[in-house]
Amino acid sequence: MEISALDFFLINLLSYIGGLGTGLLVCCRHKDKFFGGSESTERGLDNIQVTQPYSPPPHADVIATAPPTETVNKGVRITLE
Repeated sequence: MEISALDFFLINLLSYIGGLGTGLLVCCRHKDKFFGGSESTERGLDNIQVTQPYSPPPHADVIATAPPTETVNKGVRITLE
């Protein structure tokens, strides 16, 4: 049995739509577990205690890794004939 290009395209399209629909169905049924409900986030925020303020990490010196460039300007000579 030979499969034509149209058959191949239709089978792939149906598989794609079926997978997309299944993913959306699972996501809609279990969205509270995946994204968390509003009650769980409110309860989680009540238990947070700040013990000390944020302190940034110490400042590190920047060290150049390339060799220094010459600052001598040699100029450009243009000769017209």
